[in-house]
This record gives sequence, C-alpha cells and structure tokens, in this order.
Amino acid sequence: MNKRQFLLASLMMALVLMAMSLPARAADGIQVILTANQSELTVGDPVELTLEVNHPAGYQVIIPQLEGNWGPFEVQGQSQTTTVANDDGTETTYQTITVTMFDLGAFETPALPLTISDGSGAVLEEMTPPVALTVVPTLAEDDSALKDIRPQVGMKVPSVLPWVIGGWLLAAVLVGGGWWLYRRWRGESLFAPVIDNRPAYQVAYDELDRIRGLRLPEKGRFKQHYTLVTDCLRAYIETQYRVHALDRTTTELKASLRGSTMAPDHARGIIDLFIESDLVKFAKLTPDVEVAHKLADQARTLVDLTRPAPEPEETETSKENFGVGGSQRPVEVAQ
Repeated sequence: MNKRQFLLASLMMALVLMAMSLPARAADGIQVILTANQSELTVGDPVELTLEVNHPAGYQVIIPQLEGNWGPFEVQGQSQTTTVANDDGTETTYQTITVTMFDLGAFETPALPLTISDGSGAVLEEMTPPVALTVVPTLAEDDSALKDIRPQVGMKVPSVLPWVIGGWLLAAVLVGGGWWLYRRWRGESLFAPVIDNRPAYQVAYDELDRIRGLRLPEKGRFKQHYTLVTDCLRAYIETQYRVHALDRTTTELKASLRGSTMAPDHARGIIDLFIESDLVKFAKLTPDVEVAHKLADQARTLVDLTRPAPEPEETETSKENFGVGGSQRPVEVAQ
C-alpha cells in the first residue's frame, strides 16, 4: 500500500467514525437523540431516558407506549409527549422514559421505532439510537465475606399502657363533668329524657318555617326542598291520624288514608301534593322558584284543614252564667 492509498483509507475510517458518533439522523432534517441522566446505576435504581426528536415544523411524532419489559429493562413510566418550537423554525418533541434494571452487567437500550408524519400523508419510521447502561453491585469487590448477624440490642422501654388508660379516664371525667354542668346550668336532670309537648300540627308549622328559611329553591336544590316538605307532611299525618306514612309510597298512602278519619277532600289534596313532589324527586322535573315555595304553603294549608278544631275560648258572658265551682246561675225568662 502506497502513501496515497494509506491516506485515503485513513480518511474513510475517520468519516465512518464521525458518522457513528453522531446521533441518529433521518432524511428531511429529522434527528433522533436518546440520552440517560446517568450511565452507571445499582440494582433497582430508576434511570430517566430523555428522547428528543428534532424535526421540521408541522411534523407529528408518534412514540409507542412501552408496558412492562423493554428488552432487559423494566419500564416504570412514560411522560406525556411535549413539542416545542425552536428559534430556527424547527420543532423538538420530548418524552421521558423511566426504566430500571435488576441484573448486573452492561446493557444497551433496544431500538425503539418512531413513526413520523409530515402532515401531507407521508409517513417515515426512525429508530432510536442505543444508550449504554452499566448495573454495578452495591457491595465493594473485596467485601464478599459473610458476617455474623449481630444480636438485638436490649432497650428498656417504659410501658405506655398506663398512660393510655389514664388519658382515657381523664377524658371521660372531663366530658362527663362538662355534660353534668351544662345540664345543671339549663336546669335539667342529667338523665331526664327530652319530651316535645308540642302538638303535631305545631311541629309541622315549625318545620315548614325552618324549610322555608333554608331557601333551597334559590340554590337550585329543588329535590331536597320537595323531600323535606313531603317528609314533614308525612310525619304530621302519622302522628295526627295514626297512619303509617313515612315508609309508604304515594299509592300505598292513598289506600291507607281511605280507612282513616281524614275527610276525603283533604286526603285527595295531600295525595295530589305527593304526586307533584314525586315528579320533581323521581321524574327530574325542574319547577321554578315560586312554584317550589308554593308547595310549602300548600302543605301548611293542608295542616290547617286537617288539624283538630281549636277548643272554644271561655267568654265573659259564659263566666257570668256560672257560679263559683262551675254551677250555673238561674236565668230569668220573661213571660
């Protein structure tokens, strides 16, 4: 081999080495780069691989989804694909792939096929360049001798059980004492039951006033408003007429009211109100705010119509006609 041939061969070898050292490059200005945040790791350490694809603007890069194992690597996750514009008019598509290894030795990432579309229907396929990773043991090379397991260190730890029991007892004493002081301050016995002496109609009036004060229709909570009104009316019917109403459907309640002492016209009015409420609660009928408030007014009117008649008040004239102890005084009748 003469000197000229030797120089030509050296130039060709240098060009081959330069081409091998450059990142993967495809036609039409497409460049694929794959880098790792570390080249040496221990067993189980996560490694982030950053995939960069430089391409003309308007191109779309499709990166396959890796699941489970990717060659000798275990894939722990892939980030969302991100595309950014560069100052020279091109674009770069990024994705981060997190992998790990559980074997020792030197490894290379397998080729990953990328599908690239230029937006006009042409589709190209590029492969990612390999990245070398080395998994090293966690122990030093000369630290292979087995060592005895050290015995457990004896520690005198005081028991916390007395403190736990004492804390619970103290909390119980404080809660009980506070409850006793509160009941005593209100003039109530500690174990006296709370008795509601209000008649059924008064309980219904108070509950309807409370429901109106919630202003649920203004908040768009029509179903809850209609449920509270009908539950109030059901509780009133059950207490006043001894008819099971809280756990009955509208049809079942209609049959029960036929055998009650309630007037038929009033029973029909109550059933009509329940039918209207069922349309809102179950048929998803949306009324307006004014109609929703009228429901509470209708319920109050039905309570007025079905409540017991008030006892007549004792007038001054009736008092004059009765003597002491309730005996009636004689009344003179003109002849």
